[in-house]
Amino acid sequence: MEEEIKIKKDNIKIIVLVSIITAILIDVFHNIKIDSYLKDFIIPLILILTSYILLILKNKMEKNKKSYILLIPIFLILLSNFILKVDDVNKFLNVFILPTLMSIFLILLTNKNYEIGLQSPRWIFKLFPKGLFSNLKFIKTINNKPNGNKTLNIVFGLLIGIPIGLLILSLLMSADRYFGAFMNNLISVLPNIKFSQIFNVFILIFGFIITFTCFVNIIKNSTKKDDIKKDKKEINPTISSTILIIVNSVFAIFIISEISKLTNNFLQLPIKYTYAEYAREGFFQLLIVTSINFLLIIYHLYIVKFIKNNIFIKNLLILLISFSIILIFNSYYRMFLYVNAYSFTILRLQVLLFLTMELIFFVLLIFKSINKLKIKENIVYTTILITFYILNIYLCTNNFIKLISK
Repeated sequence: MEEEIKIKKDNIKIIVLVSIITAILIDVFHNIKIDSYLKDFIIPLILILTSYILLILKNKMEKNKKSYILLIPIFLILLSNFILKVDDVNKFLNVFILPTLMSIFLILLTNKNYEIGLQSPRWIFKLFPKGLFSNLKFIKTINNKPNGNKTLNIVFGLLIGIPIGLLILSLLMSADRYFGAFMNNLISVLPNIKFSQIFNVFILIFGFIITFTCFVNIIKNSTKKDDIKKDKKEINPTISSTILIIVNSVFAIFIISEISKLTNNFLQLPIKYTYAEYAREGFFQLLIVTSINFLLIIYHLYIVKFIKNNIFIKNLLILLISFSIILIFNSYYRMFLYVNAYSFTILRLQVLLFLTMELIFFVLLIFKSINKLKIKENIVYTTILITFYILNIYLCTNNFIKLISK
């Protein structure tokens, strides 16, 4: 009941109006002959984000102005698709990155109880698809009558029923060719009705539902507290130290092997390399290894309780971080050998950026392990991740590759 009263205090008419306008604009851009990625993903996100910001500014809920800083990376990513030809891999990543960043921004903007952390990517599920249809009940609050009128209930039923009906219809037509032929004949008899027109109606309805119901979820979350437990986990120090000793020993042996391979082969192994073979061999496996190291170190420094007062394990972590940094420089060396032989590509430049980001993280983790990292770590890590992702979008393009390859 308390949640329903809170929603009633907001101007539902304005929310409905803005949601309808947003849905119409999404449908209009869908029918324009431009790049499908822009019209079906980027432009709808821009329209939805703009409508949310306008509605939040209109609403009387308290705003966390610090969160506006997140609009910088969001708009840099959105605008990149208009400024340059974005790599297909980055387009795929944007499908996940942009909704996540937008959700983090909207949650932080409307609720000061939340803070950036490992749980932040989960916030997208607080806005979508939670309450995708059930939130439409608040449309009834436009009407002064307690139960609403019959026309409004019909509209409410259509908003839910049409998308479900179209989905079931399309599945049945795909499952049964005879039924599919029957429906195609039936549709062909109807005057001037094309599938594209039906699909436009679907876009209008679903665009409205998403815009409206997600804003209702923003209001619902505006007073909630972050329910993620921040208590650190218990783990036996002996188990932890044993694991770290084994991993460090493996790296020690690997480094001895690398030194022998790159100097005078004091291990006397009958294996010879060319520079190209050395550069290519196991490169991406080494990247995976450094990522595993990073997760292992993060777990001990941020999730386990006893690390702060256990000097032995702390030293093992510092040693593992040092080995990881050596591994990164080994990967740098291999990649630059490869680049000198075969020049830059988008993937090779992305790898170098990833290595640089990893190097910065490991340096920060060294300071963290010796208790000298006196900063808001979650914000710093998030800033580094976002910065390198944007650098990846703007630098890892064919035009930039041609420029640095001259």
